[in-house]
Amino acid sequence: MRAIVEDYESNADVLILNDVTNRSLAIEVQRWDTDIHHRTEHRLSLGHEVLWLITDSAQLSPEMRHQVYLGRGAFIRVRTFDQPYVALKPWEQGAPRCVPVMEVAGTIARLDDSSGTLRGTQLPLMRVVDEILDGKRNWIFPGSNVFKNRSGAGRTGGAWVRNIDYTNALIRASGLNIQPLPETSFYGRRSAPIVRPLSFLELDTGDGRT
Repeated sequence: MRAIVEDYESNADVLILNDVTNRSLAIEVQRWDTDIHHRTEHRLSLGHEVLWLITDSAQLSPEMRHQVYLGRGAFIRVRTFDQPYVALKPWEQGAPRCVPVMEVAGTIARLDDSSGTLRGTQLPLMRVVDEILDGKRNWIFPGSNVFKNRSGAGRTGGAWVRNIDYTNALIRASGLNIQPLPETSFYGRRSAPIVRPLSFLELDTGDGRT
């Protein structure tokens, strides 16, 4: 795995390359309006997948915010494992000292086992990036028949979805007597559960985790 900051050719904030899967991801952190479509097409033409990260402080027009749901975007914030719904600002003086994690939401989808449909969720950024580079999670337009809100209403627009979750959602929606694909199938295994990342001190001394 290699990362290039401020890549010249793609003009991405960060370009991550996975030499094992031969996949690459151009990441752009955006705080104001821009031409998402044109800039995305340029990076796709170079063979890179594209992920737009929109911060909490972003000053976006309604049209630009709408484009996030159409053009490979996601909303990003910093939170703590102890209080998963509390946003952090570790760069500010006096901020609580705790282990932060960057989390993405808004267009991240998962298979809901109870309903058999895709639902929006929030996940650590690095898990999503790893799955994209591994080819397990892709940007698609699932369709309102399988992509639902909690109320059950269909969602339009795109989403970052694991291949196996999308396939199993289609199987469930078909009503046919077909067994869902197992997590050990070719389409990808279930992501590991969220665990607290190691602190710098633990990395130095080792805590037995590998």
